[in-house]
Amino acid sequence: MLSHSHAIVPSARILVVEDSPTQAQRLEHLLEQHGHEVDVASNGKIALDMARQRRPSLVLSDIVMPEMDGYELTRRLKAQLDLRDIPVILVTTMSEPEDVILGLECGADNFVLKPYDERYLVSRVHYMLMNREYLRLTQDAAAGIELNFNDKRHYITADRLQILNLLLSTYEAATQRNRDLRRSQEELEKRSAEVASTNRFLDSLIENIPNMVFIKDVPDLRFIHLNRAGEVLLGRPRSEVLGKTDHELFPREEADHFETEDRQVLARGTVGDIPEEVIHTLDKGVRILHTKKVPVLDERGKARHLLGISEDVTEQRAMEKEISRLSENLAERAAHLEASNRELESFSYSVSHDLRSPLGSIDGFAQALQERCGAALDDQGRRYLGLIRANAKRMSTLIDELLEFSKLSRRPVVKENTDMEAMLHEVIEAALQGSPPAPNKAEIDIGPLPAAQADAVLVRQVWANLISNAIKYSSKRAKPMIQISGHRLGDEVIYTVRDNGAGFDMAYYDRLFEVFQRVHHSREFEGSGIGLAIVQRIVVRHGGRVWAESKVDQGARFHFSLPAGPRGEGAQGSGPP
Repeated sequence: MLSHSHAIVPSARILVVEDSPTQAQRLEHLLEQHGHEVDVASNGKIALDMARQRRPSLVLSDIVMPEMDGYELTRRLKAQLDLRDIPVILVTTMSEPEDVILGLECGADNFVLKPYDERYLVSRVHYMLMNREYLRLTQDAAAGIELNFNDKRHYITADRLQILNLLLSTYEAATQRNRDLRRSQEELEKRSAEVASTNRFLDSLIENIPNMVFIKDVPDLRFIHLNRAGEVLLGRPRSEVLGKTDHELFPREEADHFETEDRQVLARGTVGDIPEEVIHTLDKGVRILHTKKVPVLDERGKARHLLGISEDVTEQRAMEKEISRLSENLAERAAHLEASNRELESFSYSVSHDLRSPLGSIDGFAQALQERCGAALDDQGRRYLGLIRANAKRMSTLIDELLEFSKLSRRPVVKENTDMEAMLHEVIEAALQGSPPAPNKAEIDIGPLPAAQADAVLVRQVWANLISNAIKYSSKRAKPMIQISGHRLGDEVIYTVRDNGAGFDMAYYDRLFEVFQRVHHSREFEGSGIGLAIVQRIVVRHGGRVWAESKVDQGARFHFSLPAGPRGEGAQGSGPP
């Protein structure tokens, strides 16, 4: 009995005949992995010459090759006495009965059917190597037979073992193909189930999407699908829509528009976007739709269907119109307000300017009366004169600050990259010199201050007002402390002035930056109530913002932002203090 299972197969020289370089390399690598020496020929003619020069232990040959195919190579090997005992395995498709007969006719010893399993091919090779002596003896004893098939005469010299090997190979291949077919069938059923599941999901998605989804056939453009949202929008059950064209459902002008858009989308072969189209519905009257249409192509790229998705944007368009109307009204009111502000500022400037002269006269006459007649007045009279002069001077100060505030709206803002650190040192020195004497000198700590795009003259006033306030409101502390810092955040720089002074109640925050509004009584701290209003006006004109945080008797923090300067210029703060 011939056997090869579990036996040790000796190393052998194997001639691989294959015209495909990829397949030849694959076979060479496979056989070398099993310890064999491999020669490779690209066709039968080259293989025959190589067999004569380096006798192989076995030939593994493809059939279809240029110059000399596998059948002819096998015939010539079997025709030569010194080569006929070399076992030949043909790798073939064996797809037709004639292939089987040709394989027997040429005298091949065994067959491997394509596509082959590598383990099976190696087992065939080892089978032939282990039983080649027995095969040689049976070949010597073989008798030829004639066979007629399809009106052709074939002379077959194969022995019973060769025929049996061929039949076994054919049977094994058929069995393998049946297994592959079953696996393919199972895979197909699995894929079909997955496709069915996906289709159910897509159908559910389309059915429940809140926008109308429809499909029309091509070229008639009849509705073949409509989802639930489409039924609700049109006010018709799908049974009344499917199979009909737009002209059977909508007014003529409307239907002409829909069809024209459909034809244009199909002609372009791309997605069509119709931002606004009017449609008459049964239940909802005239609606406005935003529709997108796309041609659905077959495997040849020809449009078979037209898919459309329509969103009802009626309320959205009405809201957009209302927003546009309100924006126009707002712009008109803003223009009126701006004009009123200009008039008010002009009036304030005129009034303030005109009040200077009578105030000067009041103060001057009061001073003259005090100097000439002061001795004749009693204490009450002298006190009245002092109050007149003090209030005249206070009024004059208010007028000066009001004039300065009015000028801010007329002065153009000229932005440039501004070095805040250099500016701040000058402002602090001036603020300390101009402040009234205090029992304790404030300790001022200056942190990083990135550069900003700002009008240096105006921003200097911002720093002056904030620092003067910090010095004033912390002056009654045993150890006044002021911290100044800045950091860059995106495209802006945020600066902070922090003190440990009197602070203020956040309940009064809304009036903090208003003109002549104060959160402290003048008996506690002097001031006109216009300094923070100036700060806000300047910062806002730069496109920035200003805000504050405080608790009573726990100090205050004032922040303001300005557009950032180019990176790399000025001190660079990495984050908030």
